Amino acid sequence: MTTEQQPTNRTTREVDLLWGLDRPAPRRGPRPKLSREAVVAAAVAVADTEGLEAVSMQRVAKELGYTTMSLYRHVDSKEDMLVLMSDRAMDGTPPAPRPDRGWRAGVEEWVHEVMEVYRRHPWAIHLTVSGPPVGPNGLRWMEAGLREIVRSGLDVGGALQMLSMLSSLLRDTLRLEADMARAAGEAGSTMAEAERDYSVGLRKVVTREEFPTIAMMLESAVLEEPPGRPDRLGGPAEGFGFSLHRVLDGIEVHVGRMRAEREAGGGGEPAV
Repeated sequence: MTTEQQPTNRTTREVDLLWGLDRPAPRRGPRPKLSREAVVAAAVAVADTEGLEAVSMQRVAKELGYTTMSLYRHVDSKEDMLVLMSDRAMDGTPPAPRPDRGWRAGVEEWVHEVMEVYRRHPWAIHLTVSGPPVGPNGLRWMEAGLREIVRSGLDVGGALQMLSMLSSLLRDTLRLEADMARAAGEAGSTMAEAERDYSVGLRKVVTREEFPTIAMMLESAVLEEPPGRPDRLGGPAEGFGFSLHRVLDGIEVHVGRMRAEREAGGGGEPAV
């Protein structure tokens, strides 16, 4: 009788990879000089200095001083390398629970710290996201974010939706900022200067009759460098705090409404 090996789905395979469950049992004898951890660390270093497009099995092998084939003993493919790099980028300690249990401040701190992670590893925002995190580092950050949003009064299902939305908003904002910074750099300007040039260019074609709201935006000069702010960087991430606060306001209002309906015996919908 023979047994057929059952195929594993993508999530199961990534769990095995990121938690080291796919590794064979250690053998007796001297430890190998090269390890999966060293390979991934070298790949992250290459991405940090040269960008994600520079990462290849050959380039990482050169960084380590090994042959390309030697890397395949530890990482099966470049795709697996990117999965491992994604979790490695989130290495670090997420914010601890706040003693005052202030959930809004806790979420703001979490968002700020995640933004700093992406600042250190800007290539990570360009990785394909196939779903919620499954690696040890990603799960630690997910736990910290969920913990703070649940403290708002949302149930865990609603908190998960809000965390996913905030994560997507943050990644998309930073990705747009990176694209704008690259374009501005290629043009020999800053993002703040590019935003000002955008306003100047639009004034040539925007009229109150055809685009009244955009005309109002241009007249208010919201995209132009304000007086006394010569150090302004510009870019969408600069105003991310406003968007974040409005999301938190929405959670607070929703939870308050649901709580009031329950207390009034209205049997309102669950706070999700």
